[in-house]
Amino acid sequence: MRRSTPYIEGVRFFIFYIVLIGTLLVFGLRLIQLQVFDYSSYVAQADENRTREVLIPAPRGVIYDRNGIPLAQNVEQFNVTITPAFLPFENEVQLQQIYQFVSEITGVPIQTPPLDAGEARGNEIGIDSPPPGIKNLVDLQDSIAPFTPVTVAPDVDREVALIIGERSRELLGVNVEVFPARSYPTGTLTSHIIGYTGPISREQQDFYEARGFDTTKDRIGFDGIEFEFQETLAGRPGKRIIEQDVAGAEIRTIDVVNPVPGENITLTIDIRLQAATKAALENMMDQENRERTAQGKTQVSNGVAIAMNPKTGEVLSMVSLPTYDNQEFARFIPLDYYLELADHPYLPLLNQAVSGEHPPGSVFKIALSAGALKEGIVSVFDEIFDPGKIVIRNQYFPNDPGKTREVVCWKRDGHGDVDFYTGLSQSCDIWFYAVGGGYTKGGVDVGMEIEGIYKYATMIGYNELTGIELPAERSGLIPDRDWKRLNLGENWSTGDTYIHSIGQGWILGTPIQIVNSFAPFMRNGDGILPQPTLVREFSDEEGTILQDFEPRVLSVVDIEDWILEEVDAGLRKVMVDGTGVDLSLYEGVNYAGKSGTAEYCDNIAQSQNRCKFGAWPAHAWFVAYAPWEDPEIAVVAFLYSGEEGSAVAGPVATEVINAYFELKAIDQLAAENAEATATGQ
Repeated sequence: MRRSTPYIEGVRFFIFYIVLIGTLLVFGLRLIQLQVFDYSSYVAQADENRTREVLIPAPRGVIYDRNGIPLAQNVEQFNVTITPAFLPFENEVQLQQIYQFVSEITGVPIQTPPLDAGEARGNEIGIDSPPPGIKNLVDLQDSIAPFTPVTVAPDVDREVALIIGERSRELLGVNVEVFPARSYPTGTLTSHIIGYTGPISREQQDFYEARGFDTTKDRIGFDGIEFEFQETLAGRPGKRIIEQDVAGAEIRTIDVVNPVPGENITLTIDIRLQAATKAALENMMDQENRERTAQGKTQVSNGVAIAMNPKTGEVLSMVSLPTYDNQEFARFIPLDYYLELADHPYLPLLNQAVSGEHPPGSVFKIALSAGALKEGIVSVFDEIFDPGKIVIRNQYFPNDPGKTREVVCWKRDGHGDVDFYTGLSQSCDIWFYAVGGGYTKGGVDVGMEIEGIYKYATMIGYNELTGIELPAERSGLIPDRDWKRLNLGENWSTGDTYIHSIGQGWILGTPIQIVNSFAPFMRNGDGILPQPTLVREFSDEEGTILQDFEPRVLSVVDIEDWILEEVDAGLRKVMVDGTGVDLSLYEGVNYAGKSGTAEYCDNIAQSQNRCKFGAWPAHAWFVAYAPWEDPEIAVVAFLYSGEEGSAVAGPVATEVINAYFELKAIDQLAAENAEATATGQ
């Protein structure tokens, strides 16, 4: 029998060689893939494993008033940290002494006790469990990254930080991390303007991480200028790239990218005038509320006062009451305080100066005054008789027989024959009913109608945002026929036109809109509707101005100069012998202005059952500016449910202007004294 071994062995060797070659080929291809095609990817992973980025926060820009007084600035925040890798775990006595000392000086417990049944039940019903103790935090960090510090006591006092620093030799692993925090020296005085900063929310983490921010520590603007100029103020964080070992211990620094500090912002606000404005408004509200409490009447719940330069649009002061203390939010946002503000019926978190929409009442009448002259509906010499009340026919379409209704003037016995100047200075409702809703002139029926009211109201800034640098600004409302049809499902009526002629009905305006609407009518204003602004300039940390202030224009009104001058003359007459005649004015300065008393029936008044026909509650408005010959300052004062404009809002507006001229005199005297000192006189 022949043996087949050589043949079989040859086949086996052949198969073995094929497998060997295939294996070598697979390994070779894999090596080529790893070392050639995937080289960059694995190098990046290796670098990522051996390197780590340590973020360097950028100093946030400081916010100043126009005179260089800081309104928002940076301060040091001290966080007590422990690096687990440096703790003396081999010496239990020393370790416990460190824990005990840190606990006593910071008030943080060494260890959180385990949850018992009662605490577990507390969590179910919404009661927070106690925060983790020092040992809990250290043990968790030790298991994750022992060479990375963990914060065990955030935001401790400077004295605590100094004591820990002095004993750093014996407090192994314990350190104090200095971190920039925000401080608001003027607190409630400027909180609606400045706003506040807060932690980066979960929804915003990806956005800010992509820009190099530490989302666990960095803070961003949440309201006011802090929010509106977040990118400008925040700057750009830097980073330090370090090499680390497998345990996370730092070996060396590979590269450093320096942070770019945020830009400083100088506002147009004068903090001295801001304080005077707040005091004037608070005092009037307190005075009114004391009297109303004694009489059992409704309180004045909200108030606004704004002062601006009508030529440039610079806001000199802006106060909205009630307010809140943004210093309370400087380090963290206390939940109880925030909820108290959020649930308050008077909405202290809302800046009523730009977000409060209210019927303007008679301060709106400047739109009708200019429009009536422009359209030839009335001349400055025409007289319209005011008997105190008139009867109008409320029609929904031309052939509608309608229903008659009686409308009255605020002066129930009437003003008699009323010309243009008297109509404006005395705020005669019948005169404005006539030019707005229609009257017979020379045998012809004339009137502005709602189209004319809409045209001239929007021309002076109503129904549009002013663009002031604050969040949540509202545009107000000037309704027209389409608006009523779309929103209320009804046709416009003649009665609607009459009531809107005196700034009532569905018309809404914000205080910033209303004070700005007067600017085109002031002398040397050239018919310009300026854009209100709070920002004067941007500068770097060295104080170098990066962008200076330039006035911006919203529009130039399409109204002839002579008409603007006639309206201005009527507004001057308000203070001479009109509704503002009894106000106290700064000696030697001529004022002009307009009062407003606006009836309202909002959801608050309805809930209090105050909307009674013929006796609705009313807001108080007053706009004043001075000097009349060449205005430097214009002020609006608004008091929610203040009732009488000239008696309640008027004193606030004129007191702010008086304070402006007092401060101006002080500054001039100081400048003269400084000059005399410099020249040796």
